[in-house]
Parts: sequence; C-alpha cells; structure tokens
Amino acid sequence: RTDLGNIDWWGLTALSTLKNIGPGTLNVFGSAALSKTHPNQNTVVFGGIDTGAGLLHSGDKESTTGNAFYVGARYDFKPTRTKIGAEYNYGSKDWITFTPAADDIWTSKLGTRGSVYEVYLIQEINAAPVSSYIAKTFFRFGYQYYDFQYTGSNNWVGAPVKIADLAASPMNAQMLTPMESAQDIYATFEVKF
Repeated sequence: RTDLGNIDWWGLTALSTLKNIGPGTLNVFGSAALSKTHPNQNTVVFGGIDTGAGLLHSGDKESTTGNAFYVGARYDFKPTRTKIGAEYNYGSKDWITFTPAADDIWTSKLGTRGSVYEVYLIQEINAAPVSSYIAKTFFRFGYQYYDFQYTGSNNWVGAPVKIADLAASPMNAQMLTPMESAQDIYATFEVKF
C-alpha cells in the first residue's frame, strides 16, 4: 500500500420538485463538483518495478484540477406510479469522483472522464407495504451511453491521456486498450424496505 497524496473535493447540488404538472410531478436536479490533487513523491510499485505513476501523474508531480457536472429530470406519473427520467453527466480530463465504486457494468458513470447519457423508466408495483410504510417494490429499465474522452476513468493512478491521441505517440501506450464508448441496457427488480 502506498500513500500517493491528497485530494480536495468540493460539490454543490440543487434539486426541486414541480408539483401538479399534468397528472404528476417533475423532479429536476443539477450538481457540480471540483477535485484537486496534491501528489507527493510516491509512485506505484508493481511487481517490484517502479511504474513512475502517481496521483494523476506519470512523471511530473504537479497538482491537477478536475470538474464534473450532473443534471437530470424525472416525471412521476401518479395514476400508474410510472416514472420516466433522463440524466447527463460530464467529467473533465483530471476529474476524480467522490465515489469510485459502483454497480454500473462498465464503470461508475459519475467517475467517467467524458459524457454519459441515461434514460430510464421505473414502474412501481401497487401493493400494500409489508415491512414498513415507506417500503416500495419496482422494476427499473434503462439505457446508458458512455462517451469516454480520456483514459483512466475512476482511476487515480497515472496521467489521463486523450483517447483520440493514443496513437500519436508510443509514450501514450496503455496496458489494456481503453474503451472509446460503451452502451448498457439494464433491467432491475428492486425491493426497498
């Protein structure tokens, strides 16, 4: 285990619910965040070999600042308990997310260095709660499109490289070929109690 330095994070979120928009409500939100690295002199050693990679750097040990924003809207159709939503988020080259772990199949969408588009439908089951008055059971169906612009999404080690520039220099070589884009179609059955 190696201490690679420190990270400062700042974030701001605003949300609102607009009631009685037709037969339902409209929920909207926006969030913006900033991350700043303070790398120390340590680098990652792998198999006894110093990789030269540190906290968002590969060589020059300088602080970097990344930013991200996240916006979305969801319409809750009360008569059928159906919710339809859309979300968009963007992370810059040096963005480091607050939450690198997630259950998204490719990577945490909020840690992506690039853009992620998502649309979804939630269908709540109209049944009496069993364990608690706030219990809910629902199906969720959705689609996500990831447009990666830089390498190393959700990774704090090594300098991000613009994916479009990978072939420009042998110094940009990656251990594994990074994805330029990804799509995720999902369906879940969730019980909250």
